[in-house]
Amino acid sequence: MLNFFLYLIINFILDSNIEAPPSIRPQKKYCDITGLEAKYTDPKTRLRYHSAEVYKEIKQLAPGVIQDYLGLRHAAVVLR
Repeated sequence: MLNFFLYLIINFILDSNIEAPPSIRPQKKYCDITGLEAKYTDPKTRLRYHSAEVYKEIKQLAPGVIQDYLGLRHAAVVLR
């Protein structure tokens, strides 16, 4: 019974919301293809990429595939 109460107390402490101000560091951006940290963004497609090899692959993608990648991070353009 004591273990159960200990379990409840620990879960309450871990699940509680800790008040904190927003971070002053910029949000990290990740490559849309590899998932690694992105250093660059293609201005034409707005896909983020990690290296020159990934950029070459982005240039070969069809427009529908590009929209799918952008949709994964909720940045897709909705055409009407």
